[in-house]
Amino acid sequence: MITTAVHDDVAAFATEYRRLAPDVPLHESVAWLRYCDRRSRGRMRYVTARGDRGELLGLTALRATEDGSRASANYDVVELLWPGPNGTPPVPVDRLYPQLFSAVSGSRCLFRVLGGVETEVRAALAAAASALADADGSVLTFAYLPDGAVVEEIAEALGTREHAVVGADTVLDVEWTDFEGYLARRPRGRRGSIRRERGQYLASGLTTAVHESTAVLGERTALLQVRLADKYGVAASVESVLEDYRDLASTLDDDVLVFTADRDGTAVGVCVCLRDGDTLHIRSVGFDYSAIGDAFVYFNLMFYEPLLWGLDAGVRRFRFGNGAYRAKELRGCRLEPLHGVVRWPGSLTAECADSVARREVDVRAEVWGAARAPA
Repeated sequence: MITTAVHDDVAAFATEYRRLAPDVPLHESVAWLRYCDRRSRGRMRYVTARGDRGELLGLTALRATEDGSRASANYDVVELLWPGPNGTPPVPVDRLYPQLFSAVSGSRCLFRVLGGVETEVRAALAAAASALADADGSVLTFAYLPDGAVVEEIAEALGTREHAVVGADTVLDVEWTDFEGYLARRPRGRRGSIRRERGQYLASGLTTAVHESTAVLGERTALLQVRLADKYGVAASVESVLEDYRDLASTLDDDVLVFTADRDGTAVGVCVCLRDGDTLHIRSVGFDYSAIGDAFVYFNLMFYEPLLWGLDAGVRRFRFGNGAYRAKELRGCRLEPLHGVVRWPGSLTAECADSVARREVDVRAEVWGAARAPA
């Protein structure tokens, strides 16, 4: 018999979880969950599944959002299915709250179960999350799962057919021993473009510095990130970025790696990364556009400088997250589908029907293009 429970504190299961899954990726670790707790300001909910003897069998994490004013883009079904200022849901936006969104920061879904009983435990966790959503009529979403078969299991447990591809991760595996080896794997035309981008950066007078903690992060780098957000019409503030820095410092400081592009000792570009063993996650960037000119700082600081650093640091895989798919693919990334499932409450079931499937059409065109989209 499997029993489930809901917690709002990682401490309630942290020790057992470490025993259940001692070698999990960074984004499924207790340290990462503590970071998510801080970022959510108490809105994380954890559903655990236990066996007959009370042993922990599985876990999933959800974030509760009461209304749109407190929504975060990576935890919001509105942004997932109808992104950007031109997105138009089929119902008034305020009816799409409250929400329970199963994901952790970094556009990933934590759905960890013990081997051998995966299907039963996943069904129990999904049912418990569904009951939690029913308590206040929340929209329930599981997103950013790489395994479509798992999503189908979750959808069956929830009694919904609203599941589809909702995005992609961009991944680059190291198959070379030097930068020329990386270039050799790019098409001939791309090699020339990359060499030109490197050349202009190196001739610009900018220098790259690497910092292995959050110590370099402060108001200056926060301002750089806000300027990038402003360029793309994304709401951000220096204080919100500084809050993120403080949350990182208190939970994951040893895992943070920062690249800065400096001019005369002042950072004009920043790239914040997370080191997870032999994997480097490229997390966020920012720039002072008035000071970088045409030096291709974006691609150098986010791509080429981390690649060069990784050659000496034992990095075998780079994860560049979602978005800017074509630019990342041109530089060698493969695109890995991420799936999601939504269970609408009450009348939204009919009014929002097929919203996930319609979003998948746009996602496939955006990520792969109509001619290249995987089946």
